[in-house]
Amino acid sequence: MNSPKYRVFVCTKQRHPNDPEGSCHHCGATEIYQAFQDAIAERQLENQVELRCSGCLDRCEAGAVAMVFQPKRYEPSWLPSKIQKKLTANKVWYGRLSPADIPKLVESHLVNGKPLKQHQV
Repeated sequence: MNSPKYRVFVCTKQRHPNDPEGSCHHCGATEIYQAFQDAIAERQLENQVELRCSGCLDRCEAGAVAMVFQPKRYEPSWLPSKIQKKLTANKVWYGRLSPADIPKLVESHLVNGKPLKQHQV
C-alpha cells in the first residue's frame, strides 16, 4: 500500500493490571484491533486504510483508545515527530471503545469521511 487514505492506530499498550495509569490491553485492545480488521475487510478498504497496533497514545484514562490519522501528501515525513505533531491537526482520537463500536466508526469515519462524535476523546 503506497499511500493510504487513512491510518488507524490501536493502542495495545500492556501494563501491570494494578498500574494506576491503566492499560488499553486490559480494556480489550486486541479485540478492538480485530474488529477494525474485520470491518475494514468487510468493506474492502484494505487499499485505503492502513491498520497498525501502537504503543501508548497518551489517552490512558479513556482506554481502549484508537487514533485515526489522515495523511496529507505534502507533509514531510522526515521532520522530527514533535514538529510533525504541531503541523498536523488531522488526527482524531477515539476512546472507551468496544468491539461493537467499530463497525459504526468505520462506516462514519473511514467510509463517509465524517469523524464519529461519539467516543471522541
